[in-house]
Amino acid sequence: MNGTATFRSHLMQHFVAVARTQSRPPIALFSFEGNGCDERPSARRYEICQHTKPTGPMSHQLSSVSGGPCSVYDNNGRSRFSTSQAHSSAEAHEERTTATYTPSQTADDLQRLIASRRTVSNFIQSPRSYHDTNDSSLEISREFLRSAIKRGVECASTAPNHKMTEPATFYRILAPSAASERLLDIVYEVTLRRLLKQRLSGEEACHSEALRKKEKWANIPAFLVVTVGGMNDQTPSLPAPEDENDYFSELPYVAPSDTRQLEDYASTCASIQNLLLSLHSEGLVSKWATGPIIRTLAFRELIGCKLSDMVVGLIFVGWSRREPRMPRRRRSLDGDVLRDL
Repeated sequence: MNGTATFRSHLMQHFVAVARTQSRPPIALFSFEGNGCDERPSARRYEICQHTKPTGPMSHQLSSVSGGPCSVYDNNGRSRFSTSQAHSSAEAHEERTTATYTPSQTADDLQRLIASRRTVSNFIQSPRSYHDTNDSSLEISREFLRSAIKRGVECASTAPNHKMTEPATFYRILAPSAASERLLDIVYEVTLRRLLKQRLSGEEACHSEALRKKEKWANIPAFLVVTVGGMNDQTPSLPAPEDENDYFSELPYVAPSDTRQLEDYASTCASIQNLLLSLHSEGLVSKWATGPIIRTLAFRELIGCKLSDMVVGLIFVGWSRREPRMPRRRRSLDGDVLRDL
């Protein structure tokens, strides 16, 4: 893992640690040295801290939450002036002070990290080289994946969830393993039966396409299955399969049916985003898959989930064969995605 990836990892883990100790978002503090509000900052400094008024000798601090109104406090914690209003005292009535909020380097780095994450579909087994697949290299990569995924799930667990239901469960599959081999078999069978049912090509072509997809998935170093609990029965009125076609067929979709289930589903989706960003901070790429493979009896049997567990996604984890491309925006930010009311 290079220096940039290490910094990104530490950055993400730092924000997770801060989130656990705060009930509100962190604020950025600008520190001022001197006895009055007219002093300029001798050295601009930003730090993440709790929502408390600053204390300590010879210090004035300017606080801002997400670029909102800022206030300067004196040594006793009393507000000296605010950018949202003029000075309250008559002596300072004619004196106006303007404060400009500039994102800290930490905030800028985090925002760039989030914006740079991309979905990847083509994976390689080792971070060093596509051809470097000796046992030692694969074992090192495997252990790194194991620990990075654990750190990612730790970040995922900080996602907001109403009434602390903590609905998400993560199933880790490292390749090669018995679980990953079984998953590849399921990929082949589900793909083959779907293609044969569509009858878009001959039987031999269907077998070739199913085998190609299985081999593509064989290059993925790790998988994570994410489920949300407390949902409706995901296999309603479904008897034991009479043949393998039922076993590998796509189950009917059973949607959340009440507010709590919707909230738990939304929370699980938020936890997945935390996970993807944590993996990205460590130089790993990922893909959130939701195809028919995850909605089969065979897949549910593989992970051993409950009837009330909905599979929200199958996450591919590893290294990219090529640099991910930056997609072109289909919607403009100002006035379309972001609208002022």
